[in-house]
Amino acid sequence: MRTFKSLTLLYLFLIFSMVGCITGLQTQSMPTDVTTATSGVIFSLSTPKEAYVFKDTIPLELSIQSGKFDLLVPFANVAIPSAFAQLKITDTDSNIVEPKRSIPVPSSAEVFIEKDGRSVQCIQGLELKAATTQIVPLNDLQKYYQLEKGDYTITLTMELPVYRDFLKKKHPEVIELEAEIKRIEDVTDAHVSAADKRSAVNDIQQQIEFLEKKDKDIYLPVESLLGKAMLTSNSITLTIE
Repeated sequence: MRTFKSLTLLYLFLIFSMVGCITGLQTQSMPTDVTTATSGVIFSLSTPKEAYVFKDTIPLELSIQSGKFDLLVPFANVAIPSAFAQLKITDTDSNIVEPKRSIPVPSSAEVFIEKDGRSVQCIQGLELKAATTQIVPLNDLQKYYQLEKGDYTITLTMELPVYRDFLKKKHPEVIELEAEIKRIEDVTDAHVSAADKRSAVNDIQQQIEFLEKKDKDIYLPVESLLGKAMLTSNSITLTIE
């Protein structure tokens, strides 16, 4: 009876793993409002120098310091140059400098199919762990803004969406390996011992565990949006000589 109960629990665990809906501690510790969830989050802009020669490459860096909660946020907001989409640059007369080209924001909506066949619209996400720092670089500000000689002030404002849950896509190799396990378990050849089958399955399980640890991609169901927080960075000044 104890063995049957253990196998039943193991079977249920495998079912939930294959479905791919992983909320875990993230959901349990998430506050019910986005203001509390994002309390303590700090956006910091920086650039290596205070002065650049006209047409120099001007790198920017956004440092996102998370607060006391783990946050599930869109990948495009915190991991690639689209994080800088809402830069505000003003000159010494407080005139806003318009970009010569917009910083592209990728369309990340897609359909994720769960095991029960229900289509869930998701976007690619990233988990910001509590009390950690995420760094996002912009290689050259001049690619998007034509800055003439003068002094400028730069600030970044972002409306950051925060989500409650995430899903994980099953790696294609994992699907193949799980099918291989099924084929091994279904073997009825008398020349294949139970010990050999267990050994083969264990080897494949190790490969699956390696792939699952390696695959960090998560997807945020659109329907699990907790809310959006308006965050503003510090202001930095630079001079174009």
